[in-house]
Amino acid sequence: MSAGFIGRVARVLVGTLGAQLITIGVTFLLVRLYSPAEMGAFSVWLSFATIFSVVVTGRYELAIFSTAEPAEFHAVLKLVLQLILLISTLVAVFAVLAGRVWSIVPEVVGSYWFALALVSLGLGANKLVVSLLTYQQSFNRLGIARISLAACIAIAQVSAAYFAGGVSGLVYGQLIGVVAATALAAIWVGKPLIVACAATPWSSVRQVAKQYINFPRFSLPADLINTVASQIPVVLLAAKFGGETAGWFALTLKMMGAPISLLAASVLDVFKEQAARDYRETGSCRAIFIKTFKLLAVLALPPFIAFWFVGEWAFGFIFGDAWAESGRYAVLMIPLFYMRFVVSPLSYTIYIAQRQNLDLIWQVALLALTFACFFLLDSVDSVLWFYSIGYAIMYFIYFWMSFYCTKGDAK
Repeated sequence: MSAGFIGRVARVLVGTLGAQLITIGVTFLLVRLYSPAEMGAFSVWLSFATIFSVVVTGRYELAIFSTAEPAEFHAVLKLVLQLILLISTLVAVFAVLAGRVWSIVPEVVGSYWFALALVSLGLGANKLVVSLLTYQQSFNRLGIARISLAACIAIAQVSAAYFAGGVSGLVYGQLIGVVAATALAAIWVGKPLIVACAATPWSSVRQVAKQYINFPRFSLPADLINTVASQIPVVLLAAKFGGETAGWFALTLKMMGAPISLLAASVLDVFKEQAARDYRETGSCRAIFIKTFKLLAVLALPPFIAFWFVGEWAFGFIFGDAWAESGRYAVLMIPLFYMRFVVSPLSYTIYIAQRQNLDLIWQVALLALTFACFFLLDSVDSVLWFYSIGYAIMYFIYFWMSFYCTKGDAK
């Protein structure tokens, strides 16, 4: 592993570490300010916002890394910005109508439809900023942007607990935090780039929309399905076992997701830039793929083994007896989290090779597995255990698919 690669990972890691420390720190406060049932209802609402945030960009922000000319780069940026505004408006309309027409839609979605649309817009804009800063190799700014997002949400949600309370406090705290972070992220874009995007003719925008059509055609459905598969368990648990169970599960996802976001996401930001560059220049990114896999696999093994023995106790000790059940859920899901940690960053080679059709097939199978686990089994333990093992097997398949795509002649 080259010193340059490690150095870039370290720069992103510092920012991601700061963001995760803020998120973990505020969680200690939130579990004492809000009940598991309130956290469960909010998590259901946030799941919908997270799903919609994938849709609003059309996944065209990923096309930034494939652009070769400045004019093409500016056209892609303008396209993504227009899509974010348009689709966020449609999200608001959908949330209002769905809450009134379909009883299956959780009440919390219809009650906070405006906040849902704005948060989806803000999260989509932040995805664009992250891709932009990564493309520019502005890894220091990328770290600051992540810290800003986590800090704004943390401050707003804790403050809202004293002014609104309940589910409203969590929802409006998330809204204020995301809006503030999005406004701060816009500073990083800079006026010259905004002017260049505005001056880009619509003919160029239409051209890149057609040129990179595989991103909305394959990447959007695949990523949407993946996001639904990762977010829908909270919704299904709330519907089948109640809000408290969803709240415990949501805490499990947040705390176990922290190490994944901390290192794996930092590696991804650097890996995808170098892997894309290697792929463009040599037609292969297999060398950096193998090195990155070894790094992640070795780093992840010791902490996950240790957590198997102390995880349940640790959750009860840190968060209190009311949240001890989250620790038991976390232990059941260790196979899932380990495989996600190792494989998720490497799967970006599928996008680099533009083999999104393979990714789409995998995502559909993953979603089917998720629904099967939550509909066919009757106890929380059996649901989570089969969900964890099934997910780990699917990630093993995903690894080999990603490895296959590291060669430019993969067909």
